[in-house]
Amino acid sequence: MAKRVFHTLDGLRGLAAAGVVLGHINMIFPTAWYVTGGYLAVDLFFALSGFVLAEAYSARLDAGLPFAAFMRKRIVRLWPLYALGLSIGTVATALQVALNLKPLSVLASLPAAVFYIPWVGPHGELYALNFPAWSLFYELVANMVMAAAWPWLTTRRLMAVVGLFVPGLIVSAFSWGTLNVGMFWSGAPVAVCRVGFSFFLGILLWRVRRESPVLNAWVPMGLLAFVMVFDTPAIPRPVIDLVAVFAIFPVIVWLGASSQPKGRSLVVFQAAGGASYALYATHAPLVWCIGGVLGKGLHIPLATVPAWIAPVMLAGLYALAWLLDGLDMAARARFDRAIDWMSRRAVRTAPLA
Repeated sequence: MAKRVFHTLDGLRGLAAAGVVLGHINMIFPTAWYVTGGYLAVDLFFALSGFVLAEAYSARLDAGLPFAAFMRKRIVRLWPLYALGLSIGTVATALQVALNLKPLSVLASLPAAVFYIPWVGPHGELYALNFPAWSLFYELVANMVMAAAWPWLTTRRLMAVVGLFVPGLIVSAFSWGTLNVGMFWSGAPVAVCRVGFSFFLGILLWRVRRESPVLNAWVPMGLLAFVMVFDTPAIPRPVIDLVAVFAIFPVIVWLGASSQPKGRSLVVFQAAGGASYALYATHAPLVWCIGGVLGKGLHIPLATVPAWIAPVMLAGLYALAWLLDGLDMAARARFDRAIDWMSRRAVRTAPLA
């Protein structure tokens, strides 16, 4: 089966990244406008990742692509921008240490973080220097399971795996009052349920997909926007989160895979999708830096910053992310060539048996 390019899924990924960023801006600027359910975008990320990776790698995995080769491709895809975000967070934290605003111990996680290994931050974070990286860690773990178990992941078994995580998500949502959990080690069981359900649901949706009538690509985008902004005291937050993850997100992925943007919409969807990972990987330390300059440097109380700073900051971060995406593609090409060269050299210099 020929591989398709799912531009609508790219646009969904870009919109989801915006929801996450707005939530994190609000953590620094309390009066900034944000979307209540922006954190649910992480669950959609996992589902989109499962769907797209199954489409991209199914033929190669069926043909026996080695586990190490698959993981090399995934790490090369994720690491450069992850490393950039980590570097920005490290510099910002080091400046705070130099100004006696934070203890030196906050940098203890850096050596492990360079190799994508989570640590225990001052408050129990997995990645104290760039906290959104927690979801990238669980994403890589899910990728490892996918590659190792691919021949075993039939439709029925995928249904069983997805169903296995349903009780955990229900218990988690009502125990915590939300699914906005995973950044800290205390929420590790919730994070496992979130990625386990949504990532393998994405693969399952890919397995059972059928060609369906093409819809306007803005329909799933509008549905995602509605999910992220919807909030009402009449419905408990755990119920809203579970309905989104169990029912609405599968529909969004299905509709997204069945539609293609055209004309100017195609340009918007491609740009949003292309910038989405760079935005996600680097936005948190950049927002920290902006908050530090305004709060510590210019002595502006962050609680007085107007609400419109959020969309303005988001637009600036998106523009930067779009530029970083181009640099990332060039960096990954260099990494691939370097790794191929080292692999060939290792083979040439290996002693004969």
